[in-house]
Amino acid sequence: MSSEAKNATEIELKLAVPAEAFSKLTRAPRLTALFASKTPIRKRYVTTYFDTADRRLAEAELALRVRRDGRRRIQTVKTAAAPEIAGLARGEWEREIVGETPVLDEAWLAEIGDKNVRKVLGKPKVQAGLAPLFTTDFRRQAWRVRYGVSDIELAFDKGEISAGKGSAPIAEVELELKDGDPADLYGLARDIADIVPASVEARTKAERGYALLDTKGSAKTPSAVRAAPIRLAPEATTAEAFALIGRACFRHMRANESLVRGKPFVDGVHQLRVALRRLRSALSAFRDILPEDDRKRMSEELRWIASACGQARDWDVFRSELLKPLAEHVEDDPALANVAAAADRARKRSYAEVTATLASPRLTQALLDVEAWWEKGTWRDGMGSWALLPAEEFAAATLKKLHRKVESLGEQIGDLEEVELHELRIRCKKLRYAAEFFRGLYSKKSAGAYLDALAGVQEHLGALNDAVVAKALIARLGKSSKDLSPEVLARADGIVTGWIAARIKSDLDELPGVWDEFRRRRPFWK
Repeated sequence: MSSEAKNATEIELKLAVPAEAFSKLTRAPRLTALFASKTPIRKRYVTTYFDTADRRLAEAELALRVRRDGRRRIQTVKTAAAPEIAGLARGEWEREIVGETPVLDEAWLAEIGDKNVRKVLGKPKVQAGLAPLFTTDFRRQAWRVRYGVSDIELAFDKGEISAGKGSAPIAEVELELKDGDPADLYGLARDIADIVPASVEARTKAERGYALLDTKGSAKTPSAVRAAPIRLAPEATTAEAFALIGRACFRHMRANESLVRGKPFVDGVHQLRVALRRLRSALSAFRDILPEDDRKRMSEELRWIASACGQARDWDVFRSELLKPLAEHVEDDPALANVAAAADRARKRSYAEVTATLASPRLTQALLDVEAWWEKGTWRDGMGSWALLPAEEFAAATLKKLHRKVESLGEQIGDLEEVELHELRIRCKKLRYAAEFFRGLYSKKSAGAYLDALAGVQEHLGALNDAVVAKALIARLGKSSKDLSPEVLARADGIVTGWIAARIKSDLDELPGVWDEFRRRRPFWK
């Protein structure tokens, strides 16, 4: 029995599809014409995933499993997607073992080509604390296909994940690149999504298993995924920086899209919207060196998706930041209670729109198109000489320009009208996202101080904007809700308008001081 570690960089894209869609796919001429063989390879895989009680492997973004493949037992460790390599790439090392539990001996660890993986798996507390956590049991049909310039394994997986007393179905199409161009995975995925309803499944089976273990089949709300720091190497070129920033933003977006698609919830919708804004901000930060038509097309696709999330987010903020604190000061007012009920109905409709948008074929195609464009790299030609120049040089020029735009408008902060304050908020947002993209190239301390001060300005401007949006939502309720009489609406409008006016005055009074604090911070890219 071999004890040698088989090193690999796995590049794969997965689609979640209805289980009944498999039969349609196997009969679709558009797809079957690609099959190298009419007969698929059929296998059943029963896989057990291991970790310590305190989830040390999950914390290190590793998945350790033992899979039963007939009479064989295959041990595998996988890393999370590596944005430095490609958006779909993951490290993978496997070996054949005897028995049902992992064998982490020194000989095998020495063969693993990632020192961080070796370090985690080699810790005595990890090795002593490993225990089975959850299992997957699925049947796979797999074909080799030729698509574009690539050799791809196309697999249909159908079964379930079991964790404790909970379980979840598996119905996935897995596309693994064996040789060729990763962009071809997106092309094949788009073709599949044309045939059956499909959405990109960003979560691995291991990640779904951990999530199931945490909820244990209950109605517990999952945790939204926040953006991870972007680690740009000091020697990174501008083209490399754009590619890595995009992959990091897509990872953030895909993780929350998968969660929200299952059941929309407040933090998940918010983080999905943030991720979409970060993607659009990346396009904006690099706008001067990207092909204009491509950039506009990608940005509009992302804007369309974000708009559905924006409506839901507005009603969430209206409920939590306005109605909830207001109800604590104005107790048992029937007019306010009626408005709150109408707002909840409007919020429910907005969440239904989020669900419909995420389930729409257009969304899957749009996101596949944008991600394929980012991965394909045809935008490099538009960058000209910038492509190979240091990212730090581009970052300094970009941040300087965005900082000046904020500064020029902010100098009049005490005299700005509502429209101008909104424009300043947008400029601050663009600057903040760009600064977060590039902060890894600079001193952690100086970048942190600058961003903290900028966030203070943005927070106050955001509160002002929330108040403006709240006034618009009250007016919308008056037009759309048949359950609100003119008398009830007038009283509620008076209460809400007075509360909003007081909040606006408070934020406006504090804004100059917050702005002065930001102005005292030296730009960290100098």
